[in-house]
Amino acid sequence: MAEWLKELQGAIEAEPSLKPEDKAEALEQVGTLAKAGENPQDGALKKLSNTAVKILKGTIATLPDTAKLADACSKLLPLITKLLGI
Repeated sequence: MAEWLKELQGAIEAEPSLKPEDKAEALEQVGTLAKAGENPQDGALKKLSNTAVKILKGTIATLPDTAKLADACSKLLPLITKLLGI
C-alpha cells in the first residue's frame, strides 16, 4: 500500500491543474490514508480514511480527464480502499 500512496502523492504533486491549497489538502488526505494503513483495525482511522477517499475523489472530479492525477486516482483508490476495507 505504501507504494500506491507514494505514487498517488507523486501524481498530486505533479498535477499542474491543482491550486496549491488543493494540492495541500489532497496530500493531507494521502497522509490520513497512510495512517489508516498502519493501523487498519482502528475504527476512527477507518472513518477518516473513508472521508479522505471522498475528498480525493471530489478533488479529481474538477480535473480534466487528461490529468494524470485523475488516471492515478481511478487506478489506485479502488486498490487502497479494498485493502483498508472501506
